[in-house]
Amino acid sequence: MNKKFLSAILFGALMVSSTGTFVSCKDYDDDIDNINKELTDIKSKLSDLESKVTTGGAYVTKIESVEGGLKVSVSDGTSYNLTIAGTPAGSTVVIDKTTGEISIDGTPTGFFATTGTTPQGESTAPYVKDGFWYFYDDATKAFVKSEYKASGNAWAVQKGDSVVLHIPNEAGVMQEITLPTSSSALTALNATPSNWTSGKNIAWSKAGADVTWAGKKGNVTAGQLLIGQLGSETATVTPASYDLGAQELTLVDIDGKTAPVTVTATAAEGDYVTDRAASPSGKWNLAIAMTDEVTADNIATAFTKKVNGVDKNVKYALAVNGTVMTGYEYVIDTQTVNESKTNTAYNKNQIGLASANVALGTSTLSLNAATAAQAYDSYLTFEGASKSLAEAKGITVDGMNITVPATAAATSGLSVTVNILDITGKIAKKDIILTIAGASVSETETVAPVSIKISTVNSFSVDLGTIFTNLDANIAQNADATKTTVTTADGNFFALTSTTAANGLFNVADNGKIAFKKADGGAASIAARNATKAVITLNYASSKYTTAAKDLANIYGTFNLTLTLKDAQGNELKKVIVPVTVSKPEFDDYYTANQYAGWNEGVLSSVIDNSTNAPAFTMPTNLYTINKKADGTGMTDAQPGYAYTYKKADNSEVKEAVSITFNDVVKNGFLKTTDYKVKASKEVVTVNALTDGGSAEDNTISVSKEFTMKLAPAFNKAKLVYYTNGVAGTVAAVNADGIIAALTGDGTANKPKNGLALQYGDEEIAVSTTAIPTSESDDHKLGGYKVTTGSAATGAVVVEFAKSAESAGGSVTLETGDIGVKIIGLNAGQGGELVVTFTDYAGIKTQATIEYKK
Repeated sequence: MNKKFLSAILFGALMVSSTGTFVSCKDYDDDIDNINKELTDIKSKLSDLESKVTTGGAYVTKIESVEGGLKVSVSDGTSYNLTIAGTPAGSTVVIDKTTGEISIDGTPTGFFATTGTTPQGESTAPYVKDGFWYFYDDATKAFVKSEYKASGNAWAVQKGDSVVLHIPNEAGVMQEITLPTSSSALTALNATPSNWTSGKNIAWSKAGADVTWAGKKGNVTAGQLLIGQLGSETATVTPASYDLGAQELTLVDIDGKTAPVTVTATAAEGDYVTDRAASPSGKWNLAIAMTDEVTADNIATAFTKKVNGVDKNVKYALAVNGTVMTGYEYVIDTQTVNESKTNTAYNKNQIGLASANVALGTSTLSLNAATAAQAYDSYLTFEGASKSLAEAKGITVDGMNITVPATAAATSGLSVTVNILDITGKIAKKDIILTIAGASVSETETVAPVSIKISTVNSFSVDLGTIFTNLDANIAQNADATKTTVTTADGNFFALTSTTAANGLFNVADNGKIAFKKADGGAASIAARNATKAVITLNYASSKYTTAAKDLANIYGTFNLTLTLKDAQGNELKKVIVPVTVSKPEFDDYYTANQYAGWNEGVLSSVIDNSTNAPAFTMPTNLYTINKKADGTGMTDAQPGYAYTYKKADNSEVKEAVSITFNDVVKNGFLKTTDYKVKASKEVVTVNALTDGGSAEDNTISVSKEFTMKLAPAFNKAKLVYYTNGVAGTVAAVNADGIIAALTGDGTANKPKNGLALQYGDEEIAVSTTAIPTSESDDHKLGGYKVTTGSAATGAVVVEFAKSAESAGGSVTLETGDIGVKIIGLNAGQGGELVVTFTDYAGIKTQATIEYKK
């Protein structure tokens, strides 16, 4: 069994109250067959728990030690026992919430906990390795091995307002499962910088003269520092309901020093940002601005430090309310003094917006990256004919904000003037045509969760409930179903067939729309408001899926998909969050045991092939029936392959052999091993996953199932039966001549059966040399096998007669003709056990017995 995996799951006591707690557990080597069900149960519970706290708004209220593991209580009143029966709780490692000191089983260690990340972006939480606890040392910026022994390699730590479970997955690779311990807890923040990295050279200059400026930053005086606007970054939070915009965000270096900037987060809503506080998708735009500490005299070095006499950019991490949540990978890279002197004034043709799409309500328009890099400040105005049109429609601007009332929906022909004060102190402006949304954006709604398994079926249906049947009439009339998109914040989900967007999905039908369906399954119309479900198709082409995941294991789990309804101009009208849980396919999804293939309550009974002198066994070709897809075709194209685990005659074990070697299991002619553990497996689906370099790599998913096989020699079912006036008995009568008479009669009323018979299933023959001759013959068969008392020929079974050692009488012979079996020297009243040995062509023996009495 996989000892590492088992020990990792058997994690024990964890107490979460006023203190933080880490947990370890003992490594138990129980038979994995006895705990498979419980391991599957734990995996299912963890998945359900993660889904509940990630998308359902619940949080952990208590984690307590129980026999066999721990119990997790949730704010909705439910609880989860993550336990393995028969195993004790483990050691506890506690962090004092006031001092931060770590204690193990009540003994202070002298180590103090940190809950941030290392300069390499790794968690500083304690962990177990080689049987000892490792703690992070702030002084040396490295983990150190403590003298404190641990009992296993799974643990948990309370980190701020969340608890992190460290548990290996089924492959033995450590995974982290983060659960919030309050309704406002942030459990994860993913933000990979692209603009705040080395080499961006944030532009700045000193104003050469006074400038009268109507923008938000006001007039400029000669010599004033003018800084280009820094590009924004995107961050994704878990749970998605976490309000990042309400938190204190800072950039800190590895020494804990805060950068002289302010960081603000605004909800990312696609092509525009609304005035609502929360982001239903969990995505946020991060923007930074320098504080007054940064001046024209120090800006070139405010974000650097001397390394061997050379100025190097300081690397910062993003902290939320003082807790470091990312690696140290953010850089504020400003121009040097000499570089700043090369900046030139704008050409107005360079001016542009990140998007000219405008939603109803109040939106913030942003400069595109090239414009923002050289812009100190900007604001919007309406001029000329557009000024009159804007006044007539009630459309107003304030700085870079624009407000469009519902009555102005779909206004066309409106342009806005973008006014720029660049970093050289020059003013430029450009008119840009706007696209006004056809309807106001309604509130984002969440539909019932969807569970899918990776299989040869590449689409799944989303129950929209009444969301689209109750659409606002204005939204329904302006919606363009061909512009509908489905995206996910998690790049591990399935990707488009041909796109550069890593978070896209493969679309249904002509790859240009999601398929909306009515209740009866027919095509639905958004305008008619009769869509009750949406069918989403994953990228499954050329017998493989495509996923944006770099690791195959990452395609499993719960993902929040966002279905976005847009108008003809691409403006967002409606968003629907679809929680989708992706799981690995199971063997039973593809195969069903064939009831006619020899199964008996999950155990397979099979017989050794007796056709050659080399024993052979071939798994029945019809062992399983292949399940059907909705279109009637098979889920897969062939039977699974098999591997066998069994004990040899010398009691040593063979594991997962591709075939059964009978010389290993036969001793003195008898089959010593009859029970085999068989693993049926089949590669069923190929996933094309992206590697770190962005290239594709095929990964094959297999399904498997274990069962027990009972194996027997060819003549194993043969037995002896003695009839008296048609009644079968278990004791054969021996007459005065020492003869057990052979079978006579055919079972009819006038000819009842009497005497000794050899029986195989529904067939039987008399125990006589007439029925069992000295030479094999096709005319003398039982159960399809030729029987003889002579030597074995192809496919024949040799029959020998004897008595057990304890039985009365002397030698045993099969008399010539139809007489029967004679036992020499048997006195009246004596008896014993007649033993018939069957030897098949391969030399494997089986026996049948019956008692006799004179």
